[in-house]
Amino acid sequence: MFSGFQFSLREVDREELEGYILAANDDTTVDGIIVYYPIFNSRQDQYLQQLIDVGKDVEGLSHRYVFNMYQNIRFLDEQKLQKSILPCTPLAIVKVLEYLKVYNTILPYGNRLFGHSITIVNRSEVVGRPLAALLANDGACVYSVDVTGVQQFTRGEGIKKSRHDVVEKDGWTLENCAPLSDVVISGVPGEAFKFPTHLLKEGANFGPEVKDKASIYVPAIGKVTIIVLLRNLLRIVQNRKLPSNEDDLAIRRLGGSPRQEQDSGPQVIRSLPLLLSYMDADLTQQTRVKKDRVLAFWNWMTSLGKPKTARSKRELAKREPLAHENTKVVLFLRGTTCSSLVQDLLSDINALKRPFTIRFTKKNEIHPFEDASSLEFFSQKNDASLLLFGSHSKKRPHCMTWVRCFGGHVLDMLELYVIKDTARTLAQFKGEKCKVGLKPLLSFSGAQFESPVSNQYTLAKSIFTDFFRGGESATVDVEGLQYMINFAAGEDAQDGSPAKIHMRCWRIITKRSGQKVPRVEVEEMGPRIDFSIGRTKEAEASIWKDAMKKPKGLEAKAKKNIETDIVGDKIGRIHLGKQDLSELQTRKMKGLKRDRETDIEDGADDISIVSEDEADATDGVELKRQRIA
Repeated sequence: MFSGFQFSLREVDREELEGYILAANDDTTVDGIIVYYPIFNSRQDQYLQQLIDVGKDVEGLSHRYVFNMYQNIRFLDEQKLQKSILPCTPLAIVKVLEYLKVYNTILPYGNRLFGHSITIVNRSEVVGRPLAALLANDGACVYSVDVTGVQQFTRGEGIKKSRHDVVEKDGWTLENCAPLSDVVISGVPGEAFKFPTHLLKEGANFGPEVKDKASIYVPAIGKVTIIVLLRNLLRIVQNRKLPSNEDDLAIRRLGGSPRQEQDSGPQVIRSLPLLLSYMDADLTQQTRVKKDRVLAFWNWMTSLGKPKTARSKRELAKREPLAHENTKVVLFLRGTTCSSLVQDLLSDINALKRPFTIRFTKKNEIHPFEDASSLEFFSQKNDASLLLFGSHSKKRPHCMTWVRCFGGHVLDMLELYVIKDTARTLAQFKGEKCKVGLKPLLSFSGAQFESPVSNQYTLAKSIFTDFFRGGESATVDVEGLQYMINFAAGEDAQDGSPAKIHMRCWRIITKRSGQKVPRVEVEEMGPRIDFSIGRTKEAEASIWKDAMKKPKGLEAKAKKNIETDIVGDKIGRIHLGKQDLSELQTRKMKGLKRDRETDIEDGADDISIVSEDEADATDGVELKRQRIA
């Protein structure tokens, strides 16, 4: 027993090891399995490595973990909740470098070794090569030195690639790469090899003489490896507890527990810190600060109960869902590199959307499709569900990314590239512009926008409509219809490239026509933008379903027994109770009245009239007829 971890050492013959591994895989009391290698010192050891259940491989030697490590895939699931397991010793070295501030926490997660050169002496499959891949995937330029030569591990110039590439450095030796390196790691087993300290770069990170030259010296890594081993065990257990299907994931996002949609309020609230604790180790510094704020808010909510002051009541009311949502606000952002053309077009779109806009002019290190956490942070902080992000690079010139958010998280995104040759800004068009705060007429031309199958153009139509529709209004003032925005899409090009989207803005002018109906003319007022379509991110089906839900009470109540025929007339149906026709009052006709002469005189006794048939039917009972006055 060590710090809450229970270990069981089982010594078996190597011929029986395979059976014991299979038994441990099926044993529910075993959470992790460690095998001491080498055993057969042959390829049979590799077979035993793959025999261990992936859910119990704390050493990270299974093929799935090794594949993810070399391909720079950091999660096991599409929802990015279950972290992949990494080999213990290479990960321990990474954690030591993080502790020594070699990693630059200002850079985005995954790029924090950018600008560093590292030399690793030893390229074994256990430590050297996996460590070189890990450091290169984090942005470093790694020189892997072995008896066979030198290999360079990088993600390309400017770390543009998603995973590392390996290049043979012909003719290079340790003397070529060591002086270039900020960090030197020696992983050669045995005491025969001594690193030549005269090759070390001044201030780089072996014998006592290395302490006189290196700024930081780490003599051993064994104890950290043990801690990382325990960390991997906890990660495996946490991966098992995380949601395994879309329904459980949706409940987790709402702060609930899997398969317990009907949980009470306090139980749902208590599960939120549990989910945050699972994700804590994977958060960037900025996101971790947000997590702490969210957790503090929920702790305050659980301890507060009912609001005690008017201010707290108002704050809670602001966070409640609204039956009639406010007009959506658009937040304009720019990247670290943004062309002047894109900045001018952002200003023009901002002018069309005012006053429901917020515009930031400072540079932001944001890559929407790689890491959308910064966009979500800006969306939540500014209460803006729509974002327009401008950037420019050689690979993606004059780029505008249109983003929609739901519940503080990115719903979908559309990346469009502005064609510079045909673009015209608002200032390049002469004439009067539209007034502030007016809603435009929106029109979409092109069969692609009406496709029954969801594609890039149907997504563009949905996003454009959301961006420019403005607030809801019960009535329409014709005087307020002052401009129109038209989006047109032609046919696909002959080279197979998708059709471009043409955005045109027209000012609507009404003139006298000599009749009641005025003559309508349109005049282009700008901006004029032609887009080519780039990357897209469609909304997940479960999240889209939640976003499209309508609150109760907004649907028009159906009126019973009223329907409209094909002509347009209303027809009503009235339901009556059961009627007794014997009590039905009929109209008295004058012609049916008896003549006075045939009436029986006043004062005469009642006359009994009994027919033979009636006598038989009534058994001789006399039926009296009332006198008619």
